[in-house]
Amino acid sequence: MKKTLMLELLGSVQLVAGMVLILIWSFYSSEWWSVVFGFLAVFFLIEAIWHLILCDYLRHCKRLSD
Repeated sequence: MKKTLMLELLGSVQLVAGMVLILIWSFYSSEWWSVVFGFLAVFFLIEAIWHLILCDYLRHCKRLSD
């Protein structure tokens, strides 16, 4: 597979995982151990945004070189 497609797929999977972790965190927010889900959700969402931005940047650079 192309590198940009793999990055976009990874970013999409991390975005969905981050959303699921946010839902789990919000359901168990009264428990002290739910903080782990909150930190993981933030991590996955930041990573997803990073991968999607990188994918767009690589597409933009490729379009300029063509």
